[in-house]
Amino acid sequence: MADFLFISPTEIKQTTIVGGNVDDDRFVFVISDVMNTTILPLLGQQLYDVILAGATAGTLTGLYLELYTKYIQPITKFQSVANFVLISNYLVTNGGSVSHTSDNAQLMSAEELTRLSNTYAGYADTFVDRFNDWIILNHLTEYKTTQDGVDASTHVSNRSGWFFGNPSNRIQDPYPQSPDDIIKF
Repeated sequence: MADFLFISPTEIKQTTIVGGNVDDDRFVFVISDVMNTTILPLLGQQLYDVILAGATAGTLTGLYLELYTKYIQPITKFQSVANFVLISNYLVTNGGSVSHTSDNAQLMSAEELTRLSNTYAGYADTFVDRFNDWIILNHLTEYKTTQDGVDASTHVSNRSGWFFGNPSNRIQDPYPQSPDDIIKF
């Protein structure tokens, strides 16, 4: 494996539903995809590059280390599992595309797979929301809301179905005093 991953396959196997006997090459690409499709837009290119370089070299300290361990790694882990669950039964081989079956197990239905995937996506969403609160309080010069085609100001999609913020991304009194203070969707 040539590319650095924010979370190792071993860590995923030890802390999630992914079994220890799953071959790393069956899901390592999903981790890389999550880094590019979830973490990069969340951080923006400059901060992503700083975190990637520091994590690769093992030199992250202070707020950068806190960001990496408390937010980036959990988001990467949980979103990777959410994505992998939906495709884990399938494999494309020289003989064609196949769906894996087991002699002593029953495959989950599409509904069950979606529910399981959404559970892990919800875990990732929790850490995305925590990151959004954290980044407001902790100034990192590399964090810019828009840069090089990556817009960190937009909220990463929330697949869990829950949203506790407001649509304008501004702080609002959680206990409105009048009907005018309530945001309508």
